[in-house]
Amino acid sequence: MIRMGVNISLSCNVGTPVELELRLLPAQTSQQRIGSEVLLVPAGARALPVRIGRHGQRLLDVQAAAGTLEIACSALVDLSPHFADPASLDETSVTDLPFEVLPYLHESPLCPTEAMTRLAYRTFGRMRPGYARVDTLCACVRDRTRFDPSLAGAPKSALDTLLDKRGASEHFAQLAIALCRALFIPARLVSTARPDDNGLHYCMEAYVGDRWFLFDPTGLAPAWNLIRIATGRDSADMPPVGLHGLSYHGGYRLTITALHAARGAHEATIPDGAAVSIAAPERTDDRQDRASAA
Repeated sequence: MIRMGVNISLSCNVGTPVELELRLLPAQTSQQRIGSEVLLVPAGARALPVRIGRHGQRLLDVQAAAGTLEIACSALVDLSPHFADPASLDETSVTDLPFEVLPYLHESPLCPTEAMTRLAYRTFGRMRPGYARVDTLCACVRDRTRFDPSLAGAPKSALDTLLDKRGASEHFAQLAIALCRALFIPARLVSTARPDDNGLHYCMEAYVGDRWFLFDPTGLAPAWNLIRIATGRDSADMPPVGLHGLSYHGGYRLTITALHAARGAHEATIPDGAAVSIAAPERTDDRQDRASAA
């Protein structure tokens, strides 16, 4: 187990009374448990009970009056990543995928796949299917794309990033996601908090073997010490600050930083070069039902 801390602060100016949806709290999953948490909301605002959605993500609704809204949260998080030998992880055929995985095969607003299909097969189609193919794909995205954190939050599609060759962490991840889906590899976006950062850091999960494994196309963070925040098809699904399901465009300042793993985090037990999963296995009931029917 790895214990980490996370500090979150949000400041925004609200012109009229509003209800905001915040996707900023650490997720609660079988791989990630919240040890303790303190949430501070100013007078004049009201935090509703936290809603827990798919993939353990936690949605905080805040009703705020006009004026300056400042919210702070600190939490201790216990991580239990799953490690696997990359060589043992093959891709799963579409007919054998759990039902819950299927939506992440299809294109989404910021991850078009049709325009990527020829490039994906020309570049990666002859590689042996499996973890190594996804890892190589992410390395190619990293090698050809310039990291520009000033673009964080820009609504760029994967095709935009392919053409202009620059972007923030979400744009790296969405380009890798679109290429994976073009190869019929389920892939999705994950927002995280990482040490030595002051904002959300986006990674990609690909479904290989029998579960979701984490990849960071930017190469900036080891997967085992990332705190999971939210999950979606692309960043349009998961605005950190939303207004009735849409991105909030009123302007805000967000700081979210994970603290280094606590002493005794057992870094020495982390297998070198291992594939890392911070997601629980998907349900397999539908595959069992198909097997029974056969």
